[in-house]
Amino acid sequence: MSRYLLEFSLERDKARHVELISIQETYGDFTIDYVDDEIAVISGSWESIKRCAFVNSAGRIISEADDLSSCSVDLPPGKFYVRYRDVDGNAPITEAHIGDLMGAKGRVSFKDPDFVLRVVHHRVFYITMVVYERDKKQFLIRKAPKRPFFSPVSMDPKYARFLVNTAHVKENEMLLDPFCGTGGILIEAALMGIKVIGNDISLSMAVGARTNLKHFHIESFQVYNMDISELPVSGVDGIATDMPYGRNSYASEDLETLYDRSFRKFHEMLKPHGYAAFAVSDVAMIELARPYFRIIHDVPVYQHRSLTRHFITAMRDD
Repeated sequence: MSRYLLEFSLERDKARHVELISIQETYGDFTIDYVDDEIAVISGSWESIKRCAFVNSAGRIISEADDLSSCSVDLPPGKFYVRYRDVDGNAPITEAHIGDLMGAKGRVSFKDPDFVLRVVHHRVFYITMVVYERDKKQFLIRKAPKRPFFSPVSMDPKYARFLVNTAHVKENEMLLDPFCGTGGILIEAALMGIKVIGNDISLSMAVGARTNLKHFHIESFQVYNMDISELPVSGVDGIATDMPYGRNSYASEDLETLYDRSFRKFHEMLKPHGYAAFAVSDVAMIELARPYFRIIHDVPVYQHRSLTRHFITAMRDD
């Protein structure tokens, strides 16, 4: 069975681990052999890793060694080039020297390589052939200010995708965002091949979400404009949402009342044993979900001096 080295992006919260665990639970096509704050090693298929918000690259491990100079590697034919990352910072080696050790003479091509050899040092040397690299520009072009309809409280696309992944929804399944705002979570889900339904009690937000979805060439979606209790939705595969806070559009009731009836409605709309992934700013509000859900993960994400958001993964309690 093939093994793959995953390199995480630089966020310093536990969202990276929870996302990887959630994708493994959703697909069941790989096992997690090792994980820390910098890397993970998995066995099986790497294809679902392309969903990850926090994985920058994946490489098929062709060798591991304590000493790179004594490592024997049987490379396939063709041209290639070498990239090197010293995670621990205590093994300074040039990429040219690694290339010499790998027999790169006469085979180096940066313009049209047949494969890319990536060597990572983290306690040991991992020699890998790159199978996936995330296009980092894609999240940037989907940030809120880049959309036609903009709200300054919109969630970062990385964490929107994280919520989708922790909702345990696959391609062609249905995801609901009952407080969709400008549609950031819906955009990430739809770009992953997931069917999406959105809702927002604010007409301007609902219209803006539709505009943003179309801007990213997403045509198949449904966005309602109503109170959550009135949503004519049932049997959805997962829910991912950013719960209202501060900017509460439900001005006639307090947040505690809104959250209580929302979690009750989440339970009604989800399929049995379905997941709801949601973000809250007040950790006390999580308790309101417990009569309807089993809390699986709580990922605190620091925003600024006065705000830490909690990203919750919850399973419908049946």
